[in-house]
Amino acid sequence: MILPHTESEIKEMLSALGLSSLEEMFYDIPEKTRLKRPLNLPPKMSEAELRKQFKQLAGKNHPLSDQISFLGAGVYRHHIPAIIPALISRGEFATAYTPYQAEASQGTLQAIYEYQSLICKLVGMEAANASHYDGATALAEAGFMAADISQKNEILISRGVHPHYRQVIQTYSKGGEISLMELPLIEGETAIQEAEKMVSPKTAGIILQSPNFFGCLENILAFSELCRKNKIPLIISVNEPLAYGILKPPGELGADIVAGEGQSLGIPTSFGGPHVGFIAVKQQHIRKLPGRLVGMTLDKSGKPAFTLTLQAREQHIRREKASSNICTNQSLCAVANAIYLSVLGKQGVQEAAWQCYHKAHYAFHEWEKETGLTPLFKAKFFHEFAMQIPIQSEKFLKEMKKHGILAGYPIEIDYPEFPGGILLTITEVNTKEEILDFSKKAQKVLDLQKCLNH
Repeated sequence: MILPHTESEIKEMLSALGLSSLEEMFYDIPEKTRLKRPLNLPPKMSEAELRKQFKQLAGKNHPLSDQISFLGAGVYRHHIPAIIPALISRGEFATAYTPYQAEASQGTLQAIYEYQSLICKLVGMEAANASHYDGATALAEAGFMAADISQKNEILISRGVHPHYRQVIQTYSKGGEISLMELPLIEGETAIQEAEKMVSPKTAGIILQSPNFFGCLENILAFSELCRKNKIPLIISVNEPLAYGILKPPGELGADIVAGEGQSLGIPTSFGGPHVGFIAVKQQHIRKLPGRLVGMTLDKSGKPAFTLTLQAREQHIRREKASSNICTNQSLCAVANAIYLSVLGKQGVQEAAWQCYHKAHYAFHEWEKETGLTPLFKAKFFHEFAMQIPIQSEKFLKEMKKHGILAGYPIEIDYPEFPGGILLTITEVNTKEEILDFSKKAQKVLDLQKCLNH
């Protein structure tokens, strides 16, 4: 739309609208809130001038790709095969939001169906939905689902669950009349003994994360037995689904619901987004599963066909019967997950997971031996672990950044009981040279601080 700019054009427009002045167009905006002066904008530019200015501004950026990164804390760097951006950039995927018209959306529906099947296989469950906004909202929806299944309103949630996820669940719970009780940690793992004491007739379910925020592997089987004994659902939150390329999946350990984040499966870190959440369940709970669900059937000609089915969304069924009304899906990211898992296959996923595991354990022992860092916990881990440093964590991370290394996440931001703790992550994209370089630079930073202290 080209706006009129000459006086005669403005008059002509106002006449067509039956108005006498421009001010009348904004009659519903209170007079006191209207701006009485022109906007404080720079002079207009041509396209060429604008491109030049943006190029100059971009030149001031310091690309994080130039730095060695050991950051994780819920967002992970993994190798992304070139086929993924190539395929999801195709118009039929990039423009599709929700395939409401099944007869015209068979390709998208089939891609989502394959995604659901692959997620189920990865986490050992029997049904999965067609994605959520992110892992945090998926976990919150899973908590509501557990309350709906058990018809109770108190959820026990581990302190080892990602703090941002716990914040989202807390926000959800205020509107859903759900109360949350936090399970404490012992040596980085959720205390099963405390959970046994805290379970009550009001308990709707238990939420664990494994690997948890500190990278520690939780005893899912023990909590599964506790939940079975009390006839309540066990919800497992998964921040790093690639871990289940080598770990026994939650479904095989007794989880009833698995809510996770798929960012590490073919989606770049991209300064905090995009993300894609999923919920996978046992068949018995499929009618309570929130979000979209794609099913496969046969059309009238007997050929395979795909359609949205068994929907528990408010938009599709009566509100009082719906399990959720906030089910924003991420179809494009879900398709990226499906392509990633398909391209790597079972062997490739296992290989990527093993590389993460072995490189992380090599780094753990190297840094413990060669630097002033000591393990914060003794628990088993996959590719992420917490370490204690002898100086203030913020100062250490700032100095390491000067050396071109993003040296982890300061735990005390979310866990003040662990001052000086940092969370470090190693994936298959980190090299041995980077790990050794970390040792050298960390030692320099720590030695310098000792000299300054003396």
